[in-house]
Amino acid sequence: MEPLMQMNKFEIIDLPGMNTIAFLVEKNEEEYKKGNALLCLQKIDCLDVEEEGKVKKVFNVIKGNEEKQLIVLLTLTNSKAILSTGELSDQGFSPTETNVPLQYGSIYNQEGVEYKEVEYTPNMKRHFSIIDTQTGEEVRPVLYRDEVSGEIKGRCKLLPQKPYIVLELKYEVVD
Repeated sequence: MEPLMQMNKFEIIDLPGMNTIAFLVEKNEEEYKKGNALLCLQKIDCLDVEEEGKVKKVFNVIKGNEEKQLIVLLTLTNSKAILSTGELSDQGFSPTETNVPLQYGSIYNQEGVEYKEVEYTPNMKRHFSIIDTQTGEEVRPVLYRDEVSGEIKGRCKLLPQKPYIVLELKYEVVD
């Protein structure tokens, strides 16, 4: 009997001092026709397995409509962040030259607590992600309804003296 959900799987080995986070790039042309973001980032949860002092991370992704799914990998070390992309298909994961319209940057606040405003699409998707470089966790926005526009927005709390990485998908239409 075939499983109800078809999955693609890939594995990453992290050496000591490394922490790799994976994101699926979702594409929604119907939402784009309505004036919303075409692409969004969805963090992929993983299962960590210790093997000989290394951490094997197993990522499972529900198969989408596309034959190949775009994956963004962010590997954090003590001194740098390494960004790479790849494609996931029935044949597995294969690294690619970046064909993902991705921009990245860092945030480091020396003052007090800072809040970043986040806009959501009507289907509650975001086109960017803020990552705490010390924990490797995604900074989750607190949702609220903007009283002026009526839109759902979020607010990310950024702590002082702490570095963050921001990944953002930028998609421009060429006429």
